[in-house]
Amino acid sequence: MKPVTAREMRDINRTCILEYMRQRGKVSRSAIAEDLELSLSSVVRITNELMDDKLIRLQGEHEFSGGRRRPLIELDTTHNVVVSLSLGATTATACLCDITGNILDSVSQKHNLKGASCIELLHQLADEMLSRAAYKIVRGISVGVPGVVLDGNRVMAAPAVGLDNFCLADRMAPHYECPVLVENDVNLAALGELWFGYGKACSNLIYIHVGTLLGMGIVLDRCILRGAHHGAGELGYLIFNDDELKKAYPQYGALEESLSGYGLQRIASSRAEGSRPVTPKELFELAQSGTPWAQDMVEAFQRKLSMVLVSVSALFDPEIIVLGGGVMESACKYLPAIRANIALKTPNPIRLEHSKLGRNARILGGCASIMHHVMHYSVIKGML
Repeated sequence: MKPVTAREMRDINRTCILEYMRQRGKVSRSAIAEDLELSLSSVVRITNELMDDKLIRLQGEHEFSGGRRRPLIELDTTHNVVVSLSLGATTATACLCDITGNILDSVSQKHNLKGASCIELLHQLADEMLSRAAYKIVRGISVGVPGVVLDGNRVMAAPAVGLDNFCLADRMAPHYECPVLVENDVNLAALGELWFGYGKACSNLIYIHVGTLLGMGIVLDRCILRGAHHGAGELGYLIFNDDELKKAYPQYGALEESLSGYGLQRIASSRAEGSRPVTPKELFELAQSGTPWAQDMVEAFQRKLSMVLVSVSALFDPEIIVLGGGVMESACKYLPAIRANIALKTPNPIRLEHSKLGRNARILGGCASIMHHVMHYSVIKGML
């Protein structure tokens, strides 16, 4: 048992007020106090601190109540920005966002770099975005990487970009005056969906990335579930039959061997005439055109993904499961069939959606991650 300190209580109230303003736009202090059941004096004190910190501003309008004119306040989206970086195995992207998730500018670069060369690329992209943020307050730099990350800094395992056991934030931070936070890219995508996508009205959300590899971001009570070893959500290691249980998987997990883009391409290429390379996109096109072996593979893909979704729903009971990734862009037309497969398989209904944020989910999740830091994000169950 641990009591809530005065500082923690202030952080909780600060989080509540900022979240309330983020979701509702311009509001009066009295409306905040009434809706959040806080004293008006507490709201005034916290909002004055936020104004001093230049996170919020007077909106310039007033609301009328009982003959009194109440000034309206709002988040200052004009002057507050975030730099969000996403480092993939073949593409790196940088965006400049305001603190409500509007992308103001962006740049992408193809690469085949690893290790220290990736760091140089990240610096180059960050510097490019910072040069476009003149006269604005940069609240932080978020870096999404395809690997296990500890404490917003140490990349424990990211073989796709050669950054295993690497303190990435410590390496980058001395070059910048704002905080640098590093996070697993699928966790960022889950945060992006929670703050700006289908999960805006949710507290419990699962994001499943079906791309070259598999990943899952788990949000419970509006916070990322990380696990004892920061490996929660490593979906690719799930096992669904006895044969898989008899094998070892030193590189890719059992599910990744059959459900990911890597696995689908490997199997499809072995079945195609002449064993020619077949991408996942081509696989789904062949199935649509009536190629028997491709149709069999796509049906097997639907069945296995349906089993995954039922299992995930039974374990975590989310309000929504959001699917994203390059493979799902090709497979989204099969969503009605997958929904039919999973119907009535669990005590609670499973709401399933295809991401409307697409590749921007992790970028916007980077914006949310920095805002977590700025807000001293602190929640208790049922608070937001």
